[in-house]
Amino acid sequence: MVAIELIGGLGNQMFQYATARALALSRHEKLVLDNQLFTHYALHDYGLNHFNIDCAFLEKDKSVVEPLRILEKVKAILSRKKIYHPYIEQDLTYDKELFEFSYKNIFLKGYFQTEKYFIRFENQLRRDFEIISPLKKETTEILELINAENSVSLHIRRGDYVSNPEANAVHGTCDLNYYHKAIEIIKKEIENPVFFIFSDDIDWAKENLKINSITHFVDFNDASTNYEDLKLMSNCKHNIIANSSFSWWGAWLNSYKSKIVIAPSKWFKTDIHNCKDIIPESWLKI
Repeated sequence: MVAIELIGGLGNQMFQYATARALALSRHEKLVLDNQLFTHYALHDYGLNHFNIDCAFLEKDKSVVEPLRILEKVKAILSRKKIYHPYIEQDLTYDKELFEFSYKNIFLKGYFQTEKYFIRFENQLRRDFEIISPLKKETTEILELINAENSVSLHIRRGDYVSNPEANAVHGTCDLNYYHKAIEIIKKEIENPVFFIFSDDIDWAKENLKINSITHFVDFNDASTNYEDLKLMSNCKHNIIANSSFSWWGAWLNSYKSKIVIAPSKWFKTDIHNCKDIIPESWLKI
């Protein structure tokens, strides 16, 4: 049995699910999700219910997570409770030893922000991350336009990266200079690109981002329908992402064979975190 604790925004939940799903598939074991932290989590809601995912959920009163004293283990075994052996991520670099973990039941805690954990199961994960929730009329209309053009998604992440001092100190935001450089690269490589702008602060984007090309600001989704923005981003032929796991997934799920993905070379504002494994090698970092 493989269980994982889910927390964070939709992009973080997708990284956590993808890694646990890959581990369960590699071990030929069942996957269980623990989404109980969202009961008291004010920043984001559980969002994997919008995808083609069919999983059991962990019930804490029927499970035990180590470390336990001997007496507690005995009581757990006698009551037929499962004992999960915790694997706690130490940093953001890829740890190949995760797939060598020998315990029968494993409970994962962490963010696991690298495709190295799950790339071998890419096809299965693409099926898992197909959106099954109905799309709004505005989304289907923009989707038709995206499919008809040399479409480029551009994501600007602000939100708590700006409003929350702690988040800002760690993450920071990509500045306009980054986006202007990325746009120029796209214009040199792509004929007649059409830009589709996504942001959790779309008014700021409209006021500050000036592109001398056809541009569409996608302004009809909010946190409750962010999976629809993900659908739109992943259908664009090319992607300019922010230092955001949300737009990371929009680019990763893009199946266009000749796609250009541009990502910020500095993923965090601070150098505390080692982010060398986050950006796939085929993506362009600037």
